[in-house]
Amino acid sequence: MPWAFIVIGVLVQVVVWRLVARDRLPFWPAVTTTFAVLGIGSLLAGDPGCCRETTPATASAVGVSSGLLLFGATRVVVDLSTRHHVISRSVAAVYRREEEMGSVALSVLTLTVVVPGEELFWRGVVLPELSAATSVALGAVLAWAAWVAVDATWGSIPLLAGAVVGGALWTGLATWSGGVAAPVASHLVWTALMLVWPPRAARDKVPS
Repeated sequence: MPWAFIVIGVLVQVVVWRLVARDRLPFWPAVTTTFAVLGIGSLLAGDPGCCRETTPATASAVGVSSGLLLFGATRVVVDLSTRHHVISRSVAAVYRREEEMGSVALSVLTLTVVVPGEELFWRGVVLPELSAATSVALGAVLAWAAWVAVDATWGSIPLLAGAVVGGALWTGLATWSGGVAAPVASHLVWTALMLVWPPRAARDKVPS
């Protein structure tokens, strides 16, 4: 069941992300629906677990701290890189998708559906299955590489960069803690801060 679910889940993401990239589907409704289904499916397909190798409090604290650090690093890199017109336009395009749902609905659904669903699938099911089939280290590398490859289908520089860096962090947290509590906490903090305090390139071009 987990492997069939993983294959189907990956293929669904690739197809949906390409349809969104070609403007055949709206970004946020498609992403929200996809990760709602995958999140529920992940809970039914296996046992993502909280934190088998540490305590919930420690996992959550490390997750929150890493999310704050990732946000700080992201803002510095984005503010510097968006001096380049192409990257600035790509960042603005991502944030402009807010118009599809409205900022309040987007924030609520992202933090309650998209982020948990994404982590449950990639770090709660894909990572443990690959680690069990290979080794802890190789499984982590394969899970990270698969996530980056899938996100590359967006054709978006900011989303790919987020997948490379964020994916490495959240995969590492899940591997270290033995569960999804740490990566979920980290991902939630980082995403919430990126929504509340978007980069300058986004603030200048996204309607308020």
